[in-house]
Amino acid sequence: MPTLTELSEVAICNLALQDVGRGLSITALDENSQAARACRLRYPFARDACLRAYDWNFAAARACLPALAEAPAFGFAHAYQLPADCLFVREVEGGEDCEWKVESGKLLTDPGAPLSIRYTRAVTNVVAFDALFVEALAARIASEIAVSLSESIAKGQLLWQVYQSKLAEARRRDAQEGAGRSLIDEYWLANR
Repeated sequence: MPTLTELSEVAICNLALQDVGRGLSITALDENSQAARACRLRYPFARDACLRAYDWNFAAARACLPALAEAPAFGFAHAYQLPADCLFVREVEGGEDCEWKVESGKLLTDPGAPLSIRYTRAVTNVVAFDALFVEALAARIASEIAVSLSESIAKGQLLWQVYQSKLAEARRRDAQEGAGRSLIDEYWLANR
């Protein structure tokens, strides 16, 4: 795996190409090769799909949204424009019974402005990526380009399973970085 200083879109695609096999590698995404064309086509979609697949800590963001002047035609009292970098709304503050829906880049709900949200942002700077996210992303790209490069549906299916496995591992590790009860609280409860 490349070091953080060597990490780039090309390096991630080369990790994917290594998984596909056949000795493929690229030096630039814009080079004129079948491997580079496949990576160039799939990379941004696979990246955003991986970001949406889990609430990655490195992609977490918060925003306070002002209400739009025009309310929804029906169903909700207010509409809010989502941030331009929003890939997925994780949470809307407004209580447990707060209903909301995302439609056409807007968040529709009843609570008034400002509306606080947590969301997954589009992260394009590879240096910001978590190492386990890089492995999951490379595996997803490999699964998506395998059929066109190796002409093997079975290879694509196998690499999809590898992606699912790497995503599960990354989820377990990333989830451990959340704030839970303190060790003191757990010790007290366990010894009660």
